[in-house]
Amino acid sequence: MKALLLAVLAAYFVAAIHSVLAFVNKRRALQRVSNLSVAVGFILHTVTLIADWVLDGRYPLLSLRETLCFLAWTVVAAYAVVLYRYEANALGVIALPLVSLLVFVSILIRTGPTIALEQISGASARWLFPMHTTLLTFAYAAFFVVFVASVMYLLQERELKLKTFSAIFHRLPSLTTVNDIATTSATIGLTLLTLGIATGMLWSSSRDGRLWHNDPKEVFAALTWALYLGLIVYRSTARWRGRRAAWLGVVGFFLCVFTFLGPRLMDSYHVFG
Repeated sequence: MKALLLAVLAAYFVAAIHSVLAFVNKRRALQRVSNLSVAVGFILHTVTLIADWVLDGRYPLLSLRETLCFLAWTVVAAYAVVLYRYEANALGVIALPLVSLLVFVSILIRTGPTIALEQISGASARWLFPMHTTLLTFAYAAFFVVFVASVMYLLQERELKLKTFSAIFHRLPSLTTVNDIATTSATIGLTLLTLGIATGMLWSSSRDGRLWHNDPKEVFAALTWALYLGLIVYRSTARWRGRRAAWLGVVGFFLCVFTFLGPRLMDSYHVFG
């Protein structure tokens, strides 16, 4: 399916270029081309994932290559939702180049499954593993949206404070919209992360009778959960709205990246999801 994935990469790359050009030039025609390319890429991407699932006979989220490819798909889905709900085109300037990079790296990687297939055998694993990994991957995508919204908030807040009002300021969504995007995405992400951790614990219990292994992946997932819970709680108070909450969203994203990639560099059996 490499040829189909190359077509996906081409569509996302075209979308990324036109999104950046639309942001710089403020031309709706360029944004429409970007949106169309994203739609084409997403459809082809979905077909690719389904084809891999059918041909391999297992859920395509075992290897790093598969995980990066699936993560790119979830980021596009999150971007599409934000675009539909808020018309926040500026999000594509960061999201679409990242998606293109993830797909490109997934094409280059030639690794097999990172865990033994027997770990996902059994009746319970057949539905718990797909639920567990899918929920977590969508949670990462939601937290990425929080990160981008937080960065946009900090950029606008800085220019308001300095009263510079550059061209970038006028191309970003309003502070109210950005704050709403961050709060909603954080809430969705935390909900998905909670469900992902819960299904992971159920899977672990059915596999070896233990809910918690004190594995690095589990520890950092718990820290990520606590951070975003704090972010949501603090966003509900007047004291933590705005700049402080935005910085917390940035820190949370880097913790997510470490939670996603860190265990692969440690002595961890839990390297997926």
